[in-house]
Amino acid sequence: MSITPPFDPPYKMSTVLADGSVQWMEVRADGSMVEASAPAVMLPAADAPAPRAGQSSPSGQSARAVTVLNVPFAEKDEAKQLGARWDPKRRKWYIPAGVDAAPFSRWTGAGN
Repeated sequence: MSITPPFDPPYKMSTVLADGSVQWMEVRADGSMVEASAPAVMLPAADAPAPRAGQSSPSGQSARAVTVLNVPFAEKDEAKQLGARWDPKRRKWYIPAGVDAAPFSRWTGAGN
């Protein structure tokens, strides 16, 4: 059974191989797939328990490693072009760690 993700390419996906290792693939807009490195930041699952004070998440990343954005639907394509990513479980756009937050100030409230 094939699962269709709720977003358009490009995106990365992982596959667990028979030996238990994880292989990452990048799915491109034309449908082709190429081997890729793991994403720089992975959000914790929406149903995962929040880390306690002073404790990091299981991936080693702080739970606050990303900045959540308030992007109106009409501006989603612009946010995506600037590097924002969509979290389908939380139904929110966010700035991945390592991406400059300055261009996103109008959606974070920092520029007001």
